[in-house]
Amino acid sequence: MKIISLNTFGGTVYEPFLAFVRKHMEDTDIFCLQEMYQAGKFDNPTSPKGIRMNLLQEISTILANFTVHFAPTQDDFDIPKKEEAQTTLGTAIFVKKDLSIIESGDFFLVNGRNTYDGKDDLTLGYNASFVTIDHAGAPLTIVGLHGIAAPYDKLDSSMRLEQSRRVIDFLKERPGEKIVMGDFNLELETESIKMFERANFRNLIRDYNIKTTRGTHIRKLFPHYADGPYGFQEFADYTFVSPGIDVKTFEVPDEPISDHLPMILTI
Repeated sequence: MKIISLNTFGGTVYEPFLAFVRKHMEDTDIFCLQEMYQAGKFDNPTSPKGIRMNLLQEISTILANFTVHFAPTQDDFDIPKKEEAQTTLGTAIFVKKDLSIIESGDFFLVNGRNTYDGKDDLTLGYNASFVTIDHAGAPLTIVGLHGIAAPYDKLDSSMRLEQSRRVIDFLKERPGEKIVMGDFNLELETESIKMFERANFRNLIRDYNIKTTRGTHIRKLFPHYADGPYGFQEFADYTFVSPGIDVKTFEVPDEPISDHLPMILTI
């Protein structure tokens, strides 16, 4: 089984991202995607910031052989006022239709649906999508999450510690093996990450000695980060697996398809 996780950057690096999806769609079983946008009546496909407003529909068309589970977080986030009431931001999991889905859903890590006040980034809701599938006769739960972005130092905060607790507590109650993938918006040596390791999850970013999950392309997209207070932060994305998961391969290729790199796991 092959699973890919990626923060899509709202489809801003559009054509390379689509090419990546097409390249991997035949031999990938599950895609966990963050920063997905779903449009309503919106006709203009691209916002002034380059966000693809119909990204969920566009990827669903390409992945026609997949079932999509979309979990919304915020309506009209980062959208010009004249285009409000037409778009929804969220996370999505695409599951190949030949897999047997036992359960699917989502839960919030911090805040809730449409809690963003338009000013304070700490009020934005962040969530996790999940699917439980029948894998070789046993339940396997895959969680795809987008962790809180603020404060932008990617260090521990009370809200980040809480989001880790919520994921770990959620998985404690579920039978079978578990996989957690996504953009945690955290540095490697934070307590919020070590909580998963102490909960007996393998941290594949650490185990495979991955040097960056942001890659070289972020330096082209945001050259001013070099002079900012945090520089080019190398980590944000993580993959955790429970002890019974037989990892065949894990890689984080330096693909210029987003401001994050894809994580590709084969079990």
